[in-house]
Amino acid sequence: MSPKRRHFRNRSMGFASLCAGTLFTSCLPFVALGQTPETVQPIRPPETAPQAALPSPTASLVRRGLKPSLTSPTLPSALLARPLTLDELLSISFATNRNLAVSVANLFKAQGRVKEAIAAFSPTLTANLNYLRLNQGLNATFGGTNITFVNEQQRTIGAQANLPIDLGGTLQATTDQAKYGEISARLDINRTRNQVVLDIKSAFYDVLRAQALEVVALDNFSNSQSRLDDAEKKFQAGIVARFDVIRAQTDVANSKQQLIQARNSISLAIATLNSVIGIDINTPLKITNAGAIENPASEATALPITTNALPADASPQENTVSRIPNIAYDPLQLGEDYEKIQKEALATRPEVWQAEASLSAAKKGILLARRSELPTLGLNWSFSYAPDTAGLTPQLVQWQATAQIVLPLWDGGASKARKEQAHADIAGAEISKRETQDRIVLEVRQAYLNLAQARDRVVVSHQILAQAREAFRLARVRYIAGVSAQAGLSPLLEVSDAQAALTQSESNEVNALYDYNNSRARLERAIGRYAYAPRGQGFSAPPIPKPSGK
Repeated sequence: MSPKRRHFRNRSMGFASLCAGTLFTSCLPFVALGQTPETVQPIRPPETAPQAALPSPTASLVRRGLKPSLTSPTLPSALLARPLTLDELLSISFATNRNLAVSVANLFKAQGRVKEAIAAFSPTLTANLNYLRLNQGLNATFGGTNITFVNEQQRTIGAQANLPIDLGGTLQATTDQAKYGEISARLDINRTRNQVVLDIKSAFYDVLRAQALEVVALDNFSNSQSRLDDAEKKFQAGIVARFDVIRAQTDVANSKQQLIQARNSISLAIATLNSVIGIDINTPLKITNAGAIENPASEATALPITTNALPADASPQENTVSRIPNIAYDPLQLGEDYEKIQKEALATRPEVWQAEASLSAAKKGILLARRSELPTLGLNWSFSYAPDTAGLTPQLVQWQATAQIVLPLWDGGASKARKEQAHADIAGAEISKRETQDRIVLEVRQAYLNLAQARDRVVVSHQILAQAREAFRLARVRYIAGVSAQAGLSPLLEVSDAQAALTQSESNEVNALYDYNNSRARLERAIGRYAYAPRGQGFSAPPIPKPSGK
């Protein structure tokens, strides 16, 4: 037995005791016509405790500021020389993922808008230098004295200072809107990180799934080859017909194709993982499942399935009609565990706080909409030096100071129209916030139910696999014994069917295990537990109670 095959078999046989229950998803009862729905069944809570904390970004791969990597990097040879853990891949992805880099760039842009809005409160100083050349000047002579009224060349040096006074509060409202935009951009980093971790974990589990299915395919190929050897020996001894050899050869060819496809799937899964991480697609990545796989098989059995019983004397036609439901209802009661993680999601997900920041920014728009109704005040000082001035009493230096207040009287209804738009923006932001909350609740419910389903599938798949292994063992023993089928022993076709069932059961077990771990990661993402990290851009924790800090 190959090391891969032995490792996979040992892991499979390490599962806990068999489950006597059945699949979780099949527990939706029919409601017979005229019957009352049954009592709602409580669901057995799956494991929902937080998983390991997120690692810090790999410092050697981080590109600072607004100079991101222009190409996806390769990993250092030291990292390629050994299998990498899930935490190590997450650490690398925080430094190389493209979506995170875009979110960081958007944060820098939002921070620039805040600085621009704050700068509007500061005084401004401008300088100008003018040069004017005429085709001729204007001169006159009085009493023998030549007086220049207009010089042929005219140079002027000027300076102007302005100080805005935010009398109506519009500058402050603009600044507040920009700050809410920065909060939203920072939260978008948290949202992106939350999604990136799920994407990395899903791609990581897909690689492990593909590797495990390759072991299953190798196992199937080995069994097919052994069965071909058995058939050839029995044919040479004249015990079986050549049909058994041909059938075994066909199974060997099919299993070889499945093995080739399984190995191609591993290569494609690794390339996909590289892409999600943000490193060169052709990186020869090696990974290990150490510390990354949860096995729920040791949990208690699933709840039994209950259905409405049919009358014992009902005819087949009546049975068919009576099992058509005319009432649909939720047969599950999720309980306190689900309610707890739902509240956690609404308090944690960055999308909720982004919606809150957008709503606060929309409310600031009311004041901006009234800007044409509010008085404005400005202070201005200007200075001018004109060395080429002319006339009877030329002035080389001039300055003036101005204070101006403007009282708007009529704007043609523009302010009213802007306020209507601002109120519509607020209404839209409120609806968007509600939609975000409802979507998050739905995602949590879906992830919670999928996790419970995946957990029970692992337990049941182990039971089925144990039965399939025993059936295959018995079928092969009976075939090798060489006694005729009439004596109650198995022909080659029974061995072939038993092997096909075994291969399918092994594949189902692999898929159930990695579906469970994927469902676990999806629930963590739905709650928002991947969003916050102690280091890096974005918030290190949910901005409770409000993103504005108020």
